[in-house]
Amino acid sequence: MDEKIIKLKEEYKQKISRLNDYLWGAGLKDPISRIQQMSFLFFLKMLEEQDIDLEKAAQLTKRIYKSIFEGKNEKYRWSNWLHKTGKELFTFVRDDVFPFMEKLSDGKENIRKMFYRARFLIPDKVTLKRAIEIIDGIDFSQLDADIKGDLYEELLNQIEAAGELGQFLTPRHIIRFIVQMINPKIGETVFDPACGSGGFLLGAYELVKLQNSDKKHIRDYNGAKRGPGDKLSQKQWQFLQNETFFGQDIDLEMARITLMNFFLHGLEESDIKRKDTIAGAEDEEDLRRYDVVMTNPPFAGKVDRERIKKSLPVKSAKTQILFLGYVIEALKQNGRAGIILPEGTLFGTNKDDKEIRRYLLENMQLQAVVSTPAGVFQPYSGVKTSILILKRKLQPKLDEKEKIWFFDMKGDGSSLSKAKKFGSQYQNDIPKLIELWNKNRAVKKPYSWFTPVKEIIENDYILSANTYNPYSGEEEKEYRNPRTILEEIEAGENKLKSKLSKIKKLL
Repeated sequence: MDEKIIKLKEEYKQKISRLNDYLWGAGLKDPISRIQQMSFLFFLKMLEEQDIDLEKAAQLTKRIYKSIFEGKNEKYRWSNWLHKTGKELFTFVRDDVFPFMEKLSDGKENIRKMFYRARFLIPDKVTLKRAIEIIDGIDFSQLDADIKGDLYEELLNQIEAAGELGQFLTPRHIIRFIVQMINPKIGETVFDPACGSGGFLLGAYELVKLQNSDKKHIRDYNGAKRGPGDKLSQKQWQFLQNETFFGQDIDLEMARITLMNFFLHGLEESDIKRKDTIAGAEDEEDLRRYDVVMTNPPFAGKVDRERIKKSLPVKSAKTQILFLGYVIEALKQNGRAGIILPEGTLFGTNKDDKEIRRYLLENMQLQAVVSTPAGVFQPYSGVKTSILILKRKLQPKLDEKEKIWFFDMKGDGSSLSKAKKFGSQYQNDIPKLIELWNKNRAVKKPYSWFTPVKEIIENDYILSANTYNPYSGEEEKEYRNPRTILEEIEAGENKLKSKLSKIKKLL
């Protein structure tokens, strides 16, 4: 990455950090509200920059392009209202610009979704003017879609690091290895029924592009490899952009953030919506099936049984059981899924817990159970979780001859404490997980083993790794090199001989 881009990125990070602090000081204490209001203003500036670029491209290629700011809409350009001041600026943005964005037509469906029932929450004209001045100092046009998206992710992570958004964000290093294990391909559909800020979907997007990139264009970014997807055909690229990714979240404001996140990554037409996945009336979308599902559903919520969707296989007050059932039903035959679940769901003794585990083993090939350490989700939660990697069977059947691969992760490269830190001094079993998974789920002490489904059925369908760990109670001992021990013995003997010689001389 050249120095100019690095400088722009650092400048951008400093400005969004300053803007975040400024809005907090102005009374927007809720992190979702701050991100939302910043996103709206970022978008209004970038939309004009994008519009200018499209007009230039149309002139060069002699195509026809109709600007959304054409004619009477010119007044809605960022540059045309930027210099307004005081009450005039405040009322124009609130009463004119926001309604204009919500009513856009001509294929701008996701822009309309971003501004649908959007609330203008910036509290006063002084705060608005200062925020606009900070954002106007950022030249987004010099940054490509990947970098814009990365910077928006860093904005989300900054607020996550402050302990304010943890319930909505899955740690990116956890997303990355789940995506690697599921390995989505071009031409497959990818779905997250509890998408939060869109991390799993964007992780799949980056992996598909990487898989289809020339080696000379692949670069490293924050410890991960990225590629532009330059080997994709025009048809494949259109499918990736418009027909691959589907997400929904019960929180309308998180759905807005996901739309913005996607827009900044260059995914302008993906299907992201606000929707209650597990409760309420069912529609045709609930019957849709996908090649890949990846999700980290909410653990703490409870749902009234009367509101649970009728098609879910196991009715329960626990949201994680309902989501697991939804994921199973949402997969095509041979479709694959990765889902994060609280450990209690894997060994719970009540009827709902046991029934969803039985249904899971009957309908899915459970390819892997990855037991993660309790501190993975710190500083927000110390709950211990496991990750299930699933593949839908062609026909529902309990097969006692199947075996399930377990991996016991002791560390994820972090401190696993509320004072979350990452570094080489912390145990990181993720590279070993990927290595053994890619070796056709290899068995290696003390990390991994296979357990027969027959044994699991006989044990109330319990899927907790600790129940079957053949290495439990064993401690890995590191033995010193025998040559080193021998050298120390010889050195000790020589030292003793020297002292004895001195004693003899004294006598």
